[in-house]
Amino acid sequence: MQRGLDFIRDIWGLPLKYDPYKYGYYFSEPVGKFPMVPISEAELVSVFVAQKALSQYHGTPFERPLKTAFEKLVSSLKGEISVAWADLDSAISFRGIETNAGDMEVMQKLGEAIRKRNEIEFEYFKLGEIRMVNDEVTNGEAGEHPVGGQMRRVRPYHLACVGNQWYLFGYDLMRRDMRKFVPARMRRLAVRPTRFERPKYFSIDKLLKGSFGVFSGNELVQIRIWFGRSRAQLIRERKWHHSQKIKELGKGEIELSLELSSFAEIVPWILSWGEHARVVSPPELVREVANVVKELGRVYG
Repeated sequence: MQRGLDFIRDIWGLPLKYDPYKYGYYFSEPVGKFPMVPISEAELVSVFVAQKALSQYHGTPFERPLKTAFEKLVSSLKGEISVAWADLDSAISFRGIETNAGDMEVMQKLGEAIRKRNEIEFEYFKLGEIRMVNDEVTNGEAGEHPVGGQMRRVRPYHLACVGNQWYLFGYDLMRRDMRKFVPARMRRLAVRPTRFERPKYFSIDKLLKGSFGVFSGNELVQIRIWFGRSRAQLIRERKWHHSQKIKELGKGEIELSLELSSFAEIVPWILSWGEHARVVSPPELVREVANVVKELGRVYG
């Protein structure tokens, strides 16, 4: 404690005094701000780049605290460092699927419930179960409204943004198991007064282990995908999965290996490469992709 007090007075040069009547220390003069940790222009630019990247989450509960923290960092360095912000602003940008502004209230409630450990209740609309109907009575508004949802009661553990989509991971009290939910598919969300303790064993990394996005299974399966010369370089340029391995086949062709526990997200990803990608193994994934291609042929006549 004494070394800390000496540092404040002798190194920082702040007017620290001892009050013998109150048995404590105080500042004898107004202190406008405390010294900041030295930061270089390169480091500050890195923070700026991160701030620009996070701008795609405009309308989420994280926007305001991130913006406030960034502004505090910049304001504390005024007069000490000069950065051409206008030039940076025009030179750096990020594009993605932005969060729907209409979901802001839902995200705020979820963030608060996770932080305070409150159970939540909501009506949820799973993919394929949503039906839109014209109803002038629902919520007192005219127009189309979703029907066919199910009421859920959940202990919210974690909010994650995966592939430009937000997901809530929590324990579903009705199904007695872990479940994931898309906030945009929730209606009538209510934060309940009932509190809970998040299990110590919960880990989002363990939960998503073996997934290509958010869908995971049990056993890991090795997947091998062939890529033609025209798309091979695109595969080399990115880290698609932590388990990926690339084997050069010659003539510019490659083979991408992954270890996944679910085919749910890898099938559409493979198909997105068209004729430039082909599943080599396992046989069950080959059949699954082939069935989708067959169905696409039927759809397009």
